[in-house]
Amino acid sequence: MKTFLDSNLKKIFNKNLLPAYIWLIVIFIVSSIPQLHITSREIRNMDTIAHFFEYFIFGLLFKIGLYKIDKSRKYNIITVVIVSLFFAALDEIHQIIVPGRTPSIFDFFADFIGAGIASQIYELYLRRKYGNKSY
Repeated sequence: MKTFLDSNLKKIFNKNLLPAYIWLIVIFIVSSIPQLHITSREIRNMDTIAHFFEYFIFGLLFKIGLYKIDKSRKYNIITVVIVSLFFAALDEIHQIIVPGRTPSIFDFFADFIGAGIASQIYELYLRRKYGNKSY
């Protein structure tokens, strides 16, 4: 059990995931801005749309990094799901303490769906590039 945990921790802290982690820092910084408003015309649900695209980029960067570490599709899909759920929840919890920001279940789902769709788009890209065989 200890070897399984050690090898998975080494994967999670691999340098190939650095772009995804830097992007998470950017998300955290933006989430820390109190009362973030759109300066031009208000777009309905803009906050939720922004959450979707923030996590779409994260999901893509994370999936690309994971693929460089381990080509196991099952491992990568499970890891993207778990990590994106964790950070989406953490992002919404963080917004509780930011003045003018409130957590939203819709933003949470937008985060998760954005990361998931990006991950699946990369999966489709890999299948097209390598065919149905295991990459």
